[in-house]
Amino acid sequence: MPAPRVLQRPFTTLTRCLLVPPAEPEPSARPPLLVLLHGQGQSGERQLRWMGPGAPAHFAVASPDGFHAHEVRTPDRPIRIGHAWYLYTGDQAAFAESLAESERALWALVDAALAELGADPARVYLCGFSQGAYLAHCAAVRAAGRVAGWIAQSGRLKTEFLLAELPAVAGKPVLLQHGRADPSLPLGAAEASERALAEHGARVSLELHDGGHEITPAMAARVKAWLSECEPRR
Repeated sequence: MPAPRVLQRPFTTLTRCLLVPPAEPEPSARPPLLVLLHGQGQSGERQLRWMGPGAPAHFAVASPDGFHAHEVRTPDRPIRIGHAWYLYTGDQAAFAESLAESERALWALVDAALAELGADPARVYLCGFSQGAYLAHCAAVRAAGRVAGWIAQSGRLKTEFLLAELPAVAGKPVLLQHGRADPSLPLGAAEASERALAEHGARVSLELHDGGHEITPAMAARVKAWLSECEPRR
């Protein structure tokens, strides 16, 4: 994978986004774009290490930091700065407002990444893990015309927020990946997400692995194969 370059602009805050051009560009087409959305307390840099191998060689990649920076304190480790995509305190109205703000900021970031990389706006794929999966689901469902498909890893479709928009997912390819032993989100959440998407006509696949709340090399390899099927090299 080529070395990333940095896009840093104000969206909701001054957000850093790592941009990676395709390793093997298609000779006669703008590249598809894979947008990587990390989990709570993580960063675009870490997500690119984990999921960069999931991008086929003809894809461009954007891997941003979440819009809300905060300290992450772990016993016996130095304090570091992590990032979140939205704010959640348990107040559902405030959560919905923060999520909507983050979706607007995400699409502004995607537009900037498309312009910087010369990528194809008709071939945008979101790939989110954990909190990033929640955002990927919501952003993709509420702006289905902006995505060619999406991947949600260890996350849940917030159907209670999306009932009016779910019919727009008909025909969209969606890959769900979830650990059978996920301690943070029960397997039933992924199964319910699969049912809701399938009921509204999405071409959804649920793939289970034996691990927990994590991204494994095997998951990244499956994402690469799935994206290659959705967007074969031209």
